[in-house]
Amino acid sequence: TAHPGGAVPTSRAALAAASAARGPMTARHRSFTLTLLEDPPSLRDRVVPAITGCADAFLNPPIANLGHRGIEKAGERVRTWLQRTDDPQRDLPQAALLMEKAGTGGALFRNLFRDFLAECAQLVDSGHLRTGHRLYAEAATLWTEVAGLIAKAGESGDAECLAQAGGILRDLSRLEREAMEALSRLGSR
Repeated sequence: TAHPGGAVPTSRAALAAASAARGPMTARHRSFTLTLLEDPPSLRDRVVPAITGCADAFLNPPIANLGHRGIEKAGERVRTWLQRTDDPQRDLPQAALLMEKAGTGGALFRNLFRDFLAECAQLVDSGHLRTGHRLYAEAATLWTEVAGLIAKAGESGDAECLAQAGGILRDLSRLEREAMEALSRLGSR
């Protein structure tokens, strides 16, 4: 996920260390073996359950730091970020860069998901899918705005920027919940 992304060289030792990493979002030494079916299901038949499964996980997160609940919680906590770091001029712009360009915590993921939904809309004719796509396009723009406000707060020391970011995050929690509620109904008519 390093900016600007893409292929990067690495050593076998570094790859082994990354594969063995521990933490809440890791899968130690996980690998997959794929066997192609002679008569595979259609892409449409695979896309719909994948999208609805993702939507259901987002709508019913196992902990309050994930899904729409996590976004809402971030909206509350972001207001304190100037006081929570020893070097806000360094840390807040870095956090904003990560939200915008790396990982799943901001615009990068929303842009990817928006584009995925647009491709799926070519396979599946659904108002629920079009609604999810439209709302995620809006969400991606708002996440970019949040990242900009966080960076500005770090550079200027202005807590009002973080209050504005918190308000937008609250709106994003609602917006993404609505998008995922629509996408969760994708399998129904």
